[in-house]
Amino acid sequence: MRLIVTADLHYDAPRSRTPAEALARDICRAGGDALVLVGDSAGAAHQDLRDCLRLFAAFGGKKFLVPGNHCLWCLNGEDSITRYEQTLPAIAAEADFAVLDHAPARLGGVGLVGSIGWYDYSYRYEELDLPLAFYRAKITPGAARRFDEHRHLVAAHRRRLSKRHFDLTARWMDGVHVRMDLTDEEFLDRLLGKLVRQLGVLAGDPAVERIVAFVHHLPFRQLVPQGRPAPFAFSAAFMGSDRIGRALLDCPLVTHVYCGHSHWAHSERIEHMQVVNIGSTYVEKRMEILDL
Repeated sequence: MRLIVTADLHYDAPRSRTPAEALARDICRAGGDALVLVGDSAGAAHQDLRDCLRLFAAFGGKKFLVPGNHCLWCLNGEDSITRYEQTLPAIAAEADFAVLDHAPARLGGVGLVGSIGWYDYSYRYEELDLPLAFYRAKITPGAARRFDEHRHLVAAHRRRLSKRHFDLTARWMDGVHVRMDLTDEEFLDRLLGKLVRQLGVLAGDPAVERIVAFVHHLPFRQLVPQGRPAPFAFSAAFMGSDRIGRALLDCPLVTHVYCGHSHWAHSERIEHMQVVNIGSTYVEKRMEILDL
C-alpha cells in the first residue's frame, strides 16, 4: 500500500500557486492508494480551496483532507466552527475528498485518522517573558499598542513590560481571521476528544493492524523550530501541543504521524512512532511517500 502525503499548499497565496501545481502534477503521475493533504490547502476564499483540490482530479486513489488553521479563516458572516464542521466537508466532497477529522478510514489493514490539532500556548518560549494575555490575544506588546482594541493589554501589564517587549511587533493572524465562541484550550479539548474516540474505533477494529495519523499542528515540542529570531519565536506558542502527542502515544497501533504547519521539514522517532513534518514552505512544496 502506498500513501502520499503533503501539507501547506497555501493555494490562496500567489507565490505558492506554481509550486503547488507542479507538486500536484508529480503526485498524480506517481499515483498511490491514498493521498492526504495535511492542512492549510488554502485560506478563507472557498474557491481557492476548490481550485486546490481540483489539482488532484487525476489521482486514482482515495483522497483525504485534514484542515489547517488557515482553512478556518473566515469570510464576512462566517464562523470557524461552521466552516470546520460543515463548509469544508461539503467543499471537499465536491472534489471526492473526505475530511479525516470527521471520520477515520481503513484501507486494508491500515487505519487512517486525522485532526487539525490546535494549540494551548504550552510551546511558548518562556524567555520572551510575555504575559499569557498577549498569547490569548495573539499579539505582541509592540504590535498591541498600535491597535485600539489591544491597547488595554498594554495598560494592564505596563509594569511588567520593558523595551525588549515593545521591540516585539508580531501578530499571529488567527487572532484576526479565526472566529469561534471557544477559547483555544477549549477547542483543543474538543478536537482531542474526537481524535481519541476515532483512535478507539480503529483500535477496536480487528482488521486494523496499524494506524497512520495526520495532524496539522505539531504533536511534539521536538518539532518546533529552534533558534529563531524573537519575532518568529512568538509564533512557537501557536505551533501545537504535547497533548496531541500524548493522545497518539496512548494508542500502540499508531506507527506513523505526519504533520505540517511550521514549514520546517523534520523527522524523529518518538517511542513507537515515526513522526514526520512535511516541511512545505510557501515557495517549495514537498511530499512524503509511505509504502506499507
